[in-house]
Amino acid sequence: MNLQGAIEADDVGKLYSLIEEDENLLDHGSAGPFPNTPLHAAADKGKTKVAMEIAILKPSFAQKLNRGGDSPMHLALKNKHYHTARALMTLNPALIRVRGRGGITPLHFVAGKIGDNELLELLAEFLYACKPSIEDLTNRCETAVHVAIKNHNLKAFKVLLGWLKRVDLTQILQWKDEDGNTVLHIAVVEEQLEIIKLLIGHTDVNAKNFQGETALEIFKDSHPSDNQDVARRLRGRSTPNLCLSEYFSRELTSKEKYEFFFGSGDATARDIILIVATLIATATYQAALSPPGGYWQDSSPSSNPLANSTVATTNSSGIAIEKPHQAGDIIMKSPNLYFFSVVNSMAFFASIGTILATALPLWPRTSMVYISMVILGVAFTFNLVSQFPKSEEVPGLLLGYFNLSLQVAVMVVPLVVWGKHLGIVNRIDPPGRHIHNLQG
Repeated sequence: MNLQGAIEADDVGKLYSLIEEDENLLDHGSAGPFPNTPLHAAADKGKTKVAMEIAILKPSFAQKLNRGGDSPMHLALKNKHYHTARALMTLNPALIRVRGRGGITPLHFVAGKIGDNELLELLAEFLYACKPSIEDLTNRCETAVHVAIKNHNLKAFKVLLGWLKRVDLTQILQWKDEDGNTVLHIAVVEEQLEIIKLLIGHTDVNAKNFQGETALEIFKDSHPSDNQDVARRLRGRSTPNLCLSEYFSRELTSKEKYEFFFGSGDATARDIILIVATLIATATYQAALSPPGGYWQDSSPSSNPLANSTVATTNSSGIAIEKPHQAGDIIMKSPNLYFFSVVNSMAFFASIGTILATALPLWPRTSMVYISMVILGVAFTFNLVSQFPKSEEVPGLLLGYFNLSLQVAVMVVPLVVWGKHLGIVNRIDPPGRHIHNLQG
């Protein structure tokens, strides 16, 4: 039995017997730029056991293309040997990204192939095993979503859309093919109303293709009078889009100026800022709990006739009478107390404001950070005001209002700055093709 016979029989034992006889067995006929390797032959016939052994012995074979522009995984998929394709994927998930003829990857292939539930499950497994595979484009700049829509594969589109939502990559729906068409443009051209309805809310309805047409304009040309509900949804906002050149020609937004000034645009600097801000917030909160001088441990006698006085004095026998106080009041004297409270509060709220501003670009995933910082700010204010001397109730209330105003400022200012930034960035109409965008 020769090598082809071992492949046909899916006999791993015979394969190794042949290798013992000729250690270069697998290399015969596998040279050249586009070889038809033994792995190609095994995958083409769905001989999973032998295919896996050859892929382990010769990992490079799995990424080579034959003269037809197919990798072993492409051949397995084309011949519906899904078990073999799945086995190769478990061996090396990067095989999902191998580009074959036309730049089509295995992910593109399963996204465009209308089949049974097993094929849909394989599509989901590909996405789960190799997240970056969604970035890959065909030679026509098509994503897997483009391919699914062009092939009217509604089930595959739903799998892709659900996955993009879960991994927060719906921005890929904005990517354009070689004609400047987003997936929404394609869905309108192909008259796939169900897909159009699913896409609205996740794509920019004002995006134009390279012919200068929006999805609504294409829809009106093909549906001049009917489907008014879809037309209404496609109208979207009237805000004009910006091309990249127009965006780069503009002045920096307030958010971008903030990033350059504080260095938060750099990942390393951002980590340092967060660490320092957290340390300052911890130190200032602790200082509010344990102010210099501490607290009175007991209350002054309630029978003291000078209970409402704010200064220490002496009685008729010349014995000093302590300043009126209650247990738990801060001991620090008024001028120092005011200065300490104001400066400590400003440092505390500046630090949590920095944390909020740094976390904002990742909203809504950082929503719990906002909630936690708000609760912490309220607790800080309540703690400080409740420990203020009862004889100085008015300054204590003023300090409470001052702290609340600081908390509102550190919450609202980052939101306003970020909102204005998004108002410009969300109008950009680039070709896409990169996961990292200008908002992150």
